[in-house]
Amino acid sequence: MTQRKPISSDRSISSHTAEDKEYLVSVKNHPKLYLMVRPNGTKSWVYRYNSPITKKAKRISLGIYPNVKLSRAYEIWHEYENLISKNIDPKDYRKEKEQTLLILNKNTFKHFAWEYFDSLEQIQKSNTLIRKKGRIKLLCDYVGNQPIKDITAPQMLEVLLDIQNSSLNKQGKPTDKAERCAGIASDIFVYAGARGFCDSNPADLIKSQLATARYGHRPAVTKPKELAKLLRDIETLDADMNTLNSLRLLAMLFVRNGDIRRMRWADLDLVEGRWKLNPLKGQGKVNMVKEMVVPLPRQAIELLHEQHKLNGHTEYVFYSATAKKHNIISENTATKQLNKLGYQGIHCVHGFRATAKTILQEHLKYPLLLVEMALGHTTKDPNGAAYGRFEYIDDRAEMMQKWADYLDALRAGESTDQFIHNSTAKKPADELQALIDKLGDEVALKLLRGLAT
Repeated sequence: MTQRKPISSDRSISSHTAEDKEYLVSVKNHPKLYLMVRPNGTKSWVYRYNSPITKKAKRISLGIYPNVKLSRAYEIWHEYENLISKNIDPKDYRKEKEQTLLILNKNTFKHFAWEYFDSLEQIQKSNTLIRKKGRIKLLCDYVGNQPIKDITAPQMLEVLLDIQNSSLNKQGKPTDKAERCAGIASDIFVYAGARGFCDSNPADLIKSQLATARYGHRPAVTKPKELAKLLRDIETLDADMNTLNSLRLLAMLFVRNGDIRRMRWADLDLVEGRWKLNPLKGQGKVNMVKEMVVPLPRQAIELLHEQHKLNGHTEYVFYSATAKKHNIISENTATKQLNKLGYQGIHCVHGFRATAKTILQEHLKYPLLLVEMALGHTTKDPNGAAYGRFEYIDDRAEMMQKWADYLDALRAGESTDQFIHNSTAKKPADELQALIDKLGDEVALKLLRGLAT
Protein backbone atom coordinates (compact mmCIF):
# COMPACT_ATOMS: atom_id res chain seq x y z
CA MET A 1 0.00 0.00 0.00
CA THR A 2 1.34 3.43 -0.96
CA GLN A 3 2.42 5.61 1.97
CA ARG A 4 0.90 9.05 1.64
CA LYS A 5 1.98 12.11 3.56
CA PRO A 6 -0.82 13.26 5.94
CA ILE A 7 -2.62 16.50 5.22
CA SER A 8 -1.24 19.36 7.31
CA SER A 9 -2.35 22.47 5.37
CA ASP A 10 -4.50 23.55 2.44
CA ARG A 11 -1.33 23.74 0.35
CA SER A 12 -0.45 20.09 1.03
CA ILE A 13 -3.82 19.00 -0.40
CA SER A 14 -2.76 19.94 -3.95
CA SER A 15 -0.01 17.29 -3.94
CA HIS A 16 -2.63 14.54 -3.85
CA THR A 17 -3.88 14.00 -7.39
CA ALA A 18 -6.39 11.63 -9.00
CA GLU A 19 -5.48 7.99 -9.66
CA ASP A 20 -7.24 5.02 -11.16
CA LYS A 21 -8.94 4.23 -7.86
CA GLU A 22 -10.20 6.46 -5.08
CA TYR A 23 -7.99 6.69 -2.00
CA LEU A 24 -7.94 8.23 1.47
CA VAL A 25 -5.33 10.54 2.99
CA SER A 26 -5.22 11.02 6.75
CA VAL A 27 -5.13 14.45 8.37
CA LYS A 28 -2.28 15.17 10.77
CA ASN A 29 -3.26 15.23 14.46
CA HIS A 30 -6.92 14.54 13.58
CA PRO A 31 -7.64 10.79 13.80
CA LYS A 32 -10.73 9.57 11.92
CA LEU A 33 -10.58 12.61 9.53
CA TYR A 34 -9.56 11.89 5.92
CA LEU A 35 -9.40 13.48 2.50
CA MET A 36 -10.93 11.23 -0.17
CA VAL A 37 -9.54 11.67 -3.70
CA ARG A 38 -11.65 10.19 -6.50
CA PRO A 39 -10.54 9.20 -10.05
CA ASN A 40 -12.44 12.17 -11.50
CA GLY A 41 -10.35 14.56 -9.40
CA THR A 42 -13.03 15.36 -6.82
CA LYS A 43 -11.73 15.76 -3.26
CA SER A 44 -13.98 15.52 -0.21
CA TRP A 45 -13.66 15.23 3.58
CA VAL A 46 -14.69 12.01 5.32
CA TYR A 47 -15.03 11.20 9.03
CA ARG A 48 -14.61 7.48 9.76
CA TYR A 49 -15.59 6.17 13.20
CA ASN A 50 -17.17 3.35 15.16
CA SER A 51 -20.65 4.09 16.39
CA PRO A 52 -20.70 4.52 20.20
CA ILE A 53 -24.11 2.81 20.15
CA THR A 54 -23.70 -0.19 17.81
CA LYS A 55 -19.87 -0.27 17.65
CA LYS A 56 -20.20 -0.71 13.86
CA ALA A 57 -17.86 1.12 11.48
CA LYS A 58 -19.44 4.18 9.86
CA ARG A 59 -18.39 7.12 7.79
CA ILE A 60 -19.92 10.49 7.16
CA SER A 61 -19.12 13.11 4.50
CA LEU A 62 -18.16 16.60 5.68
CA GLY A 63 -18.32 18.25 2.24
CA ILE A 64 -16.30 18.79 -0.91
CA TYR A 65 -12.96 20.60 -1.00
CA PRO A 66 -12.43 23.55 -1.62
CA ASN A 67 -16.04 24.46 -0.73
CA VAL A 68 -15.21 23.11 2.73
CA LYS A 69 -11.69 24.22 3.56
CA LEU A 70 -9.35 22.43 5.94
CA SER A 71 -10.09 24.86 8.79
CA ARG A 72 -13.80 24.11 8.51
CA ALA A 73 -13.11 20.35 8.39
CA TYR A 74 -11.19 20.78 11.70
CA GLU A 75 -14.26 22.48 13.27
CA ILE A 76 -16.62 19.68 12.20
CA TRP A 77 -14.12 17.05 13.42
CA HIS A 78 -14.02 18.66 16.87
CA GLU A 79 -17.85 18.71 16.97
CA TYR A 80 -18.11 15.01 16.05
CA GLU A 81 -15.37 13.96 18.48
CA ASN A 82 -17.27 15.77 21.23
CA LEU A 83 -20.49 13.94 20.27
CA ILE A 84 -18.78 10.53 20.40
CA SER A 85 -17.35 11.36 23.83
CA LYS A 86 -20.98 11.80 24.94
CA ASN A 87 -22.02 8.49 23.32
CA ILE A 88 -23.91 10.28 20.55
CA ASP A 89 -23.64 8.93 17.01
CA PRO A 90 -22.71 11.88 14.70
CA LYS A 91 -24.66 10.44 11.78
CA ASP A 92 -27.82 10.02 13.87
CA TYR A 93 -27.32 13.51 15.30
CA ARG A 94 -27.06 15.05 11.83
CA LYS A 95 -30.20 13.26 10.62
CA GLU A 96 -32.13 14.48 13.64
CA LYS A 97 -30.85 18.03 13.09
CA GLU A 98 -31.83 17.95 9.41
CA GLN A 99 -35.31 16.68 10.35
CA THR A 100 -35.68 19.48 12.90
CA LEU A 101 -34.66 22.07 10.30
CA LEU A 102 -37.13 20.59 7.84
CA ILE A 103 -39.96 20.86 10.38
CA LEU A 104 -38.94 24.42 11.22
CA ASN A 105 -38.86 25.38 7.53
CA LYS A 106 -42.37 24.02 7.10
CA ASN A 107 -43.52 26.24 9.95
CA THR A 108 -41.93 29.45 8.73
CA PHE A 109 -43.76 32.56 7.57
CA LYS A 110 -42.18 32.03 4.15
CA HIS A 111 -43.60 28.51 3.83
CA PHE A 112 -47.18 29.60 4.57
CA ALA A 113 -46.85 32.81 2.53
CA TRP A 114 -46.05 30.95 -0.68
CA GLU A 115 -48.54 28.18 0.07
CA TYR A 116 -51.21 30.88 0.48
CA PHE A 117 -50.06 32.57 -2.75
CA ASP A 118 -50.41 29.28 -4.65
CA SER A 119 -54.02 29.06 -3.45
CA LEU A 120 -54.80 32.40 -5.15
CA GLU A 121 -53.57 31.50 -8.63
CA GLN A 122 -56.88 30.00 -9.75
CA ILE A 123 -59.10 32.82 -8.47
CA GLN A 124 -57.26 36.11 -9.08
CA LYS A 125 -56.13 38.02 -12.16
CA SER A 126 -52.50 37.88 -13.29
CA ASN A 127 -51.88 41.58 -12.60
CA THR A 128 -53.18 41.20 -9.05
CA LEU A 129 -51.01 38.14 -8.51
CA ILE A 130 -47.90 40.00 -9.71
CA ARG A 131 -48.53 42.80 -7.21
CA LYS A 132 -49.19 40.36 -4.34
CA LYS A 133 -46.11 38.34 -5.20
CA GLY A 134 -43.96 41.47 -4.85
CA ARG A 135 -45.49 42.24 -1.43
CA ILE A 136 -44.94 38.68 -0.20
CA LYS A 137 -41.29 38.80 -1.31
CA LEU A 138 -40.85 42.04 0.58
CA LEU A 139 -42.38 40.60 3.77
CA CYS A 140 -40.26 37.46 3.47
CA ASP A 141 -37.10 39.59 3.37
CA TYR A 142 -37.98 40.61 6.93
CA VAL A 143 -39.58 37.59 8.59
CA GLY A 144 -39.55 34.82 5.98
CA ASN A 145 -37.33 32.39 7.89
CA GLN A 146 -39.00 32.91 11.25
CA PRO A 147 -41.50 30.37 12.65
CA ILE A 148 -44.88 31.94 11.99
CA LYS A 149 -46.15 31.30 15.53
CA ASP A 150 -43.23 33.28 17.00
CA ILE A 151 -43.92 36.51 15.08
CA THR A 152 -45.38 39.19 17.37
CA ALA A 153 -47.50 42.29 16.73
CA PRO A 154 -44.68 44.69 17.79
CA GLN A 155 -42.34 42.95 15.37
CA MET A 156 -44.85 43.23 12.51
CA LEU A 157 -45.38 46.90 13.35
CA GLU A 158 -41.63 47.48 13.16
CA VAL A 159 -41.48 45.70 9.79
CA LEU A 160 -44.42 47.62 8.32
CA LEU A 161 -43.21 50.98 9.60
CA ASP A 162 -39.88 50.32 7.92
CA ILE A 163 -41.70 49.50 4.66
CA GLN A 164 -43.78 52.66 5.07
CA ASN A 165 -40.73 54.86 5.61
CA SER A 166 -39.05 53.34 2.57
CA SER A 167 -42.09 53.85 0.30
CA LEU A 168 -42.72 57.56 -0.12
CA ASN A 169 -44.19 59.35 -3.13
CA LYS A 170 -42.74 62.42 -4.85
CA GLN A 171 -44.31 64.66 -2.21
CA GLY A 172 -42.60 62.69 0.55
CA LYS A 173 -45.89 61.18 1.74
CA PRO A 174 -46.39 57.44 2.44
CA THR A 175 -47.86 55.33 -0.35
CA ASP A 176 -50.25 52.47 0.37
CA LYS A 177 -47.51 49.81 0.11
CA ALA A 178 -47.28 49.25 3.89
CA GLU A 179 -51.08 49.07 4.21
CA ARG A 180 -51.30 46.50 1.44
CA CYS A 181 -48.42 44.49 2.93
CA ALA A 182 -50.29 44.53 6.26
CA GLY A 183 -53.38 43.24 4.47
CA ILE A 184 -51.66 40.32 2.80
CA ALA A 185 -49.68 39.51 5.98
CA SER A 186 -52.99 39.31 7.84
CA ASP A 187 -54.34 36.92 5.18
CA ILE A 188 -51.24 34.71 5.59
CA PHE A 189 -51.63 34.55 9.39
CA VAL A 190 -55.31 33.65 8.98
CA TYR A 191 -54.33 30.94 6.47
CA ALA A 192 -51.73 29.45 8.86
CA GLY A 193 -54.04 29.82 11.86
CA ALA A 194 -56.84 27.92 10.14
CA ARG A 195 -54.38 25.03 9.77
CA GLY A 196 -53.35 25.10 13.41
CA PHE A 197 -49.87 26.60 13.04
CA CYS A 198 -50.38 29.93 14.82
CA ASP A 199 -52.75 31.18 17.50
CA SER A 200 -52.97 34.87 16.65
CA ASN A 201 -52.92 37.36 13.80
CA PRO A 202 -50.26 39.96 14.72
CA ALA A 203 -50.96 41.95 11.54
CA ASP A 204 -54.67 42.33 12.29
CA LEU A 205 -54.43 45.61 14.25
CA ILE A 206 -51.40 47.04 12.50
CA LYS A 207 -53.25 49.02 9.81
CA SER A 208 -54.57 51.50 12.37
CA GLN A 209 -50.97 52.29 13.35
CA LEU A 210 -49.87 53.13 9.81
CA ALA A 211 -50.17 56.45 8.03
CA THR A 212 -53.08 56.38 5.60
CA ALA A 213 -52.10 57.00 1.99
CA ARG A 214 -53.92 59.94 0.45
CA TYR A 215 -54.71 60.07 -3.25
CA GLY A 216 -56.41 62.68 -5.34
CA HIS A 217 -59.37 61.88 -7.56
CA ARG A 218 -58.65 60.11 -10.81
CA PRO A 219 -58.35 62.62 -13.66
CA ALA A 220 -61.65 63.44 -15.37
CA VAL A 221 -63.10 66.25 -17.45
CA THR A 222 -66.14 67.66 -15.65
CA LYS A 223 -67.18 70.64 -17.77
CA PRO A 224 -69.51 70.32 -20.77
CA LYS A 225 -67.10 72.12 -23.16
CA GLU A 226 -64.24 69.80 -22.14
CA LEU A 227 -66.47 66.75 -22.57
CA ALA A 228 -67.59 67.95 -26.02
CA LYS A 229 -63.95 68.18 -27.12
CA LEU A 230 -63.17 64.74 -25.66
CA LEU A 231 -66.09 63.13 -27.51
CA ARG A 232 -65.01 64.69 -30.80
CA ASP A 233 -61.39 63.66 -30.21
CA ILE A 234 -62.44 60.03 -29.65
CA GLU A 235 -64.12 60.00 -33.07
CA THR A 236 -60.79 60.97 -34.69
CA LEU A 237 -59.00 57.89 -33.39
CA ASP A 238 -57.49 55.52 -35.92
CA ALA A 239 -58.43 52.47 -33.87
CA ASP A 240 -60.25 49.18 -34.37
CA MET A 241 -64.01 48.96 -33.83
CA ASN A 242 -63.64 47.12 -30.50
CA THR A 243 -61.62 49.98 -29.04
CA LEU A 244 -63.78 52.78 -30.44
CA ASN A 245 -67.05 51.20 -29.34
CA SER A 246 -65.72 50.42 -25.86
CA LEU A 247 -64.83 54.12 -25.41
CA ARG A 248 -68.22 55.21 -26.75
CA LEU A 249 -70.02 52.89 -24.33
CA LEU A 250 -67.84 54.02 -21.41
CA ALA A 251 -68.93 57.60 -22.04
CA MET A 252 -72.57 56.60 -22.57
CA LEU A 253 -73.10 54.10 -19.74
CA PHE A 254 -70.34 55.27 -17.31
CA VAL A 255 -69.81 51.81 -15.82
CA ARG A 256 -66.34 50.59 -14.92
CA ASN A 257 -63.91 49.65 -17.68
CA GLY A 258 -63.63 46.08 -16.36
CA ASP A 259 -67.40 45.60 -16.60
CA ILE A 260 -67.50 46.92 -20.18
CA ARG A 261 -64.65 44.64 -21.19
CA ARG A 262 -66.42 41.60 -19.67
CA MET A 263 -69.84 42.41 -21.16
CA ARG A 264 -71.46 39.17 -22.37
CA TRP A 265 -74.14 38.72 -24.99
CA ALA A 266 -76.02 36.44 -22.57
CA ASP A 267 -76.50 39.37 -20.16
CA LEU A 268 -77.94 41.72 -22.77
CA ASP A 269 -81.58 42.18 -23.79
CA LEU A 270 -81.42 44.41 -26.84
CA VAL A 271 -85.19 44.30 -27.29
CA GLU A 272 -86.03 45.57 -23.81
CA GLY A 273 -82.86 47.64 -23.69
CA ARG A 274 -81.45 46.17 -20.48
CA TRP A 275 -78.02 44.92 -19.38
CA LYS A 276 -77.97 42.77 -16.24
CA LEU A 277 -74.53 42.37 -14.65
CA ASN A 278 -72.65 41.62 -11.46
CA PRO A 279 -70.14 44.48 -11.18
CA LEU A 280 -66.61 43.30 -10.44
CA LYS A 281 -66.13 45.97 -7.78
CA GLY A 282 -69.41 44.99 -6.17
CA GLN A 283 -68.06 41.67 -4.98
CA GLY A 284 -66.98 42.27 -1.39
CA LYS A 285 -67.43 46.09 -1.47
CA VAL A 286 -69.99 47.38 1.00
CA ASN A 287 -70.78 50.54 -0.98
CA MET A 288 -71.21 48.82 -4.37
CA VAL A 289 -74.18 46.73 -5.45
CA LYS A 290 -73.55 43.06 -6.14
CA GLU A 291 -75.95 43.04 -9.10
CA MET A 292 -77.47 45.80 -11.18
CA VAL A 293 -79.42 46.57 -14.33
CA VAL A 294 -78.22 49.24 -16.74
CA PRO A 295 -80.97 50.68 -18.97
CA LEU A 296 -79.59 50.91 -22.51
CA PRO A 297 -80.31 54.06 -24.53
CA ARG A 298 -81.12 53.78 -28.23
CA GLN A 299 -77.56 54.75 -29.23
CA ALA A 300 -76.07 51.97 -27.09
CA ILE A 301 -78.40 49.39 -28.64
CA GLU A 302 -77.40 50.50 -32.16
CA LEU A 303 -73.73 50.27 -31.21
CA LEU A 304 -74.21 46.80 -29.73
CA HIS A 305 -75.89 45.62 -32.94
CA GLU A 306 -72.71 46.73 -34.76
CA GLN A 307 -70.63 44.75 -32.26
CA HIS A 308 -72.85 41.71 -32.79
CA LYS A 309 -71.92 41.68 -36.47
CA LEU A 310 -68.28 41.66 -35.38
CA ASN A 311 -68.33 39.38 -32.31
CA GLY A 312 -71.79 37.83 -32.18
CA HIS A 313 -70.31 34.36 -32.60
CA THR A 314 -68.39 34.66 -29.30
CA GLU A 315 -69.32 34.84 -25.61
CA TYR A 316 -68.04 38.37 -25.13
CA VAL A 317 -69.11 41.62 -26.77
CA PHE A 318 -65.50 42.85 -26.86
CA TYR A 319 -63.86 39.60 -27.89
CA SER A 320 -60.19 39.70 -28.89
CA ALA A 321 -58.55 36.79 -30.67
CA THR A 322 -55.08 38.04 -29.68
CA ALA A 323 -55.81 38.34 -25.95
CA LYS A 324 -53.84 35.92 -23.79
CA LYS A 325 -56.48 35.71 -21.05
CA HIS A 326 -60.29 35.54 -21.22
CA ASN A 327 -60.21 36.47 -24.95
CA ILE A 328 -61.33 40.06 -24.30
CA ILE A 329 -59.68 43.39 -24.99
CA SER A 330 -56.95 44.44 -22.58
CA GLU A 331 -57.68 46.67 -19.60
CA ASN A 332 -55.10 49.11 -21.02
CA THR A 333 -56.60 49.31 -24.51
CA ALA A 334 -58.88 52.29 -23.86
CA THR A 335 -56.31 54.01 -21.63
CA LYS A 336 -53.65 53.91 -24.35
CA GLN A 337 -56.01 55.52 -26.84
CA LEU A 338 -56.90 58.35 -24.43
CA ASN A 339 -53.20 58.92 -23.75
CA LYS A 340 -52.57 58.97 -27.49
CA LEU A 341 -55.12 61.79 -27.76
CA GLY A 342 -53.17 63.76 -25.14
CA TYR A 343 -55.44 63.11 -22.14
CA GLN A 344 -52.85 61.53 -19.84
CA GLY A 345 -53.29 63.18 -16.44
CA ILE A 346 -56.43 64.95 -17.73
CA HIS A 347 -58.95 62.15 -18.23
CA CYS A 348 -58.79 58.37 -17.72
CA VAL A 349 -61.25 55.56 -18.48
CA HIS A 350 -62.50 55.58 -14.89
CA GLY A 351 -63.01 59.33 -15.25
CA PHE A 352 -66.16 58.81 -17.35
CA ARG A 353 -67.94 57.97 -14.08
CA ALA A 354 -66.92 61.24 -12.43
CA THR A 355 -67.79 63.10 -15.64
CA ALA A 356 -71.33 61.70 -15.72
CA LYS A 357 -71.91 62.13 -11.97
CA THR A 358 -70.80 65.79 -12.02
CA ILE A 359 -72.62 66.90 -15.15
CA LEU A 360 -75.83 64.94 -14.49
CA GLN A 361 -76.14 66.50 -11.04
CA GLU A 362 -74.69 69.99 -11.48
CA HIS A 363 -75.68 70.83 -15.06
CA LEU A 364 -78.61 68.60 -15.93
CA LYS A 365 -80.07 68.70 -12.39
CA TYR A 366 -80.85 65.00 -11.98
CA PRO A 367 -81.42 63.84 -8.37
CA LEU A 368 -78.54 62.20 -6.51
CA LEU A 369 -80.53 59.00 -6.01
CA LEU A 370 -80.84 58.23 -9.74
CA VAL A 371 -77.21 59.10 -10.45
CA GLU A 372 -75.92 56.92 -7.59
CA MET A 373 -78.05 54.01 -8.76
CA ALA A 374 -76.69 54.42 -12.29
CA LEU A 375 -73.14 54.30 -10.86
CA GLY A 376 -73.89 51.02 -9.08
CA HIS A 377 -73.58 52.51 -5.59
CA THR A 378 -75.74 51.24 -2.77
CA THR A 379 -78.70 53.55 -2.08
CA LYS A 380 -81.33 53.52 0.62
CA ASP A 381 -84.66 55.21 1.20
CA PRO A 382 -85.22 57.37 4.32
CA ASN A 383 -86.53 54.30 6.13
CA GLY A 384 -83.20 52.50 5.66
CA ALA A 385 -84.29 49.90 3.12
CA ALA A 386 -81.90 49.30 0.21
CA TYR A 387 -83.25 49.78 -3.29
CA GLY A 388 -83.40 46.73 -5.56
CA ARG A 389 -81.86 46.55 -9.00
CA PHE A 390 -85.20 47.26 -10.74
CA GLU A 391 -86.19 50.23 -8.57
CA TYR A 392 -86.84 53.42 -10.51
CA ILE A 393 -85.95 51.57 -13.72
CA ASP A 394 -88.19 53.78 -15.87
CA ASP A 395 -86.78 56.99 -14.39
CA ARG A 396 -83.25 55.68 -14.84
CA ALA A 397 -83.99 54.62 -18.44
CA GLU A 398 -85.23 58.11 -19.19
CA MET A 399 -82.10 59.63 -17.62
CA MET A 400 -79.79 57.31 -19.58
CA GLN A 401 -81.53 58.16 -22.85
CA LYS A 402 -81.31 61.89 -22.10
CA TRP A 403 -77.62 61.45 -21.25
CA ALA A 404 -76.92 59.70 -24.57
CA ASP A 405 -78.84 62.41 -26.45
CA TYR A 406 -76.93 65.06 -24.50
CA LEU A 407 -73.61 63.50 -25.55
CA ASP A 408 -74.72 63.53 -29.20
CA ALA A 409 -75.62 67.22 -28.94
CA LEU A 410 -72.31 68.07 -27.28
CA ARG A 411 -70.39 66.17 -29.94
CA ALA A 412 -72.26 67.99 -32.70
CA GLY A 413 -71.86 71.39 -31.03
CA GLU A 414 -75.63 71.86 -30.64
CA SER A 415 -77.60 73.49 -27.81
CA THR A 416 -78.10 71.30 -24.74
CA ASP A 417 -80.62 73.43 -22.80
CA GLN A 418 -83.45 71.01 -23.54
CA PHE A 419 -81.71 68.24 -21.58
CA ILE A 420 -81.88 69.96 -18.18
CA HIS A 421 -84.04 67.78 -15.96
CA ASN A 422 -87.36 69.37 -14.97
CA SER A 423 -86.99 68.91 -11.23
CA THR A 424 -90.04 71.12 -10.54
CA ALA A 425 -92.42 69.03 -12.62
CA LYS A 426 -93.98 67.53 -9.48
CA LYS A 427 -95.83 69.81 -7.09
CA PRO A 428 -94.93 69.67 -3.39
CA ALA A 429 -98.31 68.10 -2.61
CA ASP A 430 -97.66 65.35 -5.15
CA GLU A 431 -94.25 64.64 -3.62
CA LEU A 432 -95.77 64.48 -0.12
CA GLN A 433 -98.44 62.03 -1.25
CA ALA A 434 -95.81 59.88 -2.97
CA LEU A 435 -93.81 59.81 0.28
CA ILE A 436 -96.90 58.77 2.28
CA ASP A 437 -97.75 56.07 -0.26
CA LYS A 438 -94.24 54.67 -0.04
CA LEU A 439 -93.55 54.83 3.70
CA GLY A 440 -97.05 54.76 5.24
CA ASP A 441 -98.79 57.46 7.30
CA GLU A 442 -96.97 56.88 10.60
CA VAL A 443 -93.43 56.63 9.22
CA ALA A 444 -93.94 59.64 6.92
CA LEU A 445 -95.29 61.70 9.85
CA LYS A 446 -92.29 60.78 12.02
CA LEU A 447 -89.93 61.72 9.19
CA LEU A 448 -91.61 65.12 8.68
CA ARG A 449 -91.57 65.84 12.42
CA GLY A 450 -87.85 65.02 12.47
CA LEU A 451 -87.21 67.45 9.61
CA ALA A 452 -89.18 70.19 11.36
CA THR A 453 -87.15 70.01 14.60
